[in-house]
Amino acid sequence: MADINLTVALKALSDPTRLRIFEMLLDKEMCVCEIVAELKLSQPLVSHHLRELKIAGLVNDRREGNWIFNRLNFAGVAVLMEMIDGLLSRASADPKPSTYRCSDAEEGAIAGAN
Repeated sequence: MADINLTVALKALSDPTRLRIFEMLLDKEMCVCEIVAELKLSQPLVSHHLRELKIAGLVNDRREGNWIFNRLNFAGVAVLMEMIDGLLSRASADPKPSTYRCSDAEEGAIAGAN
């Protein structure tokens, strides 16, 4: 089973560039130069985003001579999907109303923060 941290993975995918790279890798593996050309970003910036996706466990790479090809880590993606599914399965379609009532001091602090 892939080692995935839900917070790290969701944070990685919350960046629009990393999400775009993730989407690009859904169809095929790609070298950094292909991603650079498609996104029109610098190679160091694309490499940084790929590193964040690798740290999150969502992307793997393989070396072929001088070339490094990046692809989705489908085992990691599957674990992430299971984690999200487990989280969402606990959600209620009809949540119970809150019974908590703020004290006057709490309401004043909340109003002052706005």
